Amino acid sequence: MVITAMPQLVTFENLQPGSYAVAVLHDANNDGEANRNALGIPVEGFGFSRNPVIRTGPPKFNDAVVLVLGSSTKIQIQLNYF
Repeated sequence: MVITAMPQLVTFENLQPGSYAVAVLHDANNDGEANRNALGIPVEGFGFSRNPVIRTGPPKFNDAVVLVLGSSTKIQIQLNYF
């Protein structure tokens, strides 16, 4: 998906009730990879559901989990750029 406007709305159809986590990557150079610098720090934007604080790696599932109970659960993900 190429994002051309902000904010971007993405819909997941027909999800069963349950616990989910969402990860988002802004693949700025469109190479299909999560690019990192020599220290392993991401050089492209990324984010996770529930917008957990990112320290030394991706969050644990429980820090990003979203409970889906019905057909209209909405979340907002803030992209991080370092």
